[in-house]
Amino acid sequence: MGWLTNSMQFGLVISENDEEQEALLSLDKPGWYSQGNAIQLYDLLKKMTGKLDPKVVYFGDSMHSDIFPARHYSNWETVFILEELLGDEGTVPAKAESEPLEKKGRYEGDQLKVPYFVSKQWGSFFMDRLPGLENAEETLVRTWSCKCISTYSTIAIPSLEAIADLPLDYRFTRFSSNSSATAGYYPSPPRALLPNEDSVMMK
Repeated sequence: MGWLTNSMQFGLVISENDEEQEALLSLDKPGWYSQGNAIQLYDLLKKMTGKLDPKVVYFGDSMHSDIFPARHYSNWETVFILEELLGDEGTVPAKAESEPLEKKGRYEGDQLKVPYFVSKQWGSFFMDRLPGLENAEETLVRTWSCKCISTYSTIAIPSLEAIADLPLDYRFTRFSSNSSATAGYYPSPPRALLPNEDSVMMK
């Protein structure tokens, strides 16, 4: 989270010996840098693009140090690399507009292999089951982690390889307040979120 929220200056890394020069007050061109902060990086992107408000898509695999600060402090688009998408009892095809075959990623159309397993101790990463009072049935609720994913991520993917073969003009379905809480999962939502979706409450 540090470089997205602090004011630490960038340091230029010299490639020959990996030594770092004195702190830089600004960035003039792309290069190898250490430390730094999001404000200086954004100023460089403005210079490179000639735009006052360039769009940034930030990829990360940590909600705490990548996705939340990038969205909350910088208001960047965020792609959450979420390995748990491969482990919640598999995935099923998403309900989305069909894409031509040449626009499908390597994971679309086929059932994903599952290298991970749902924790027997903690249960699903995405869903909790709350016991009902007396003879009432248990209630399914989305976990706090699941709520954070749809709140701070633009989309969530299992790995970079999942989108590597997609064309640059591929249109992802994104998380938003106007769409289903499962809309932003690519290539498809985790199975745990699909049954009785309308009756699932947010924890």
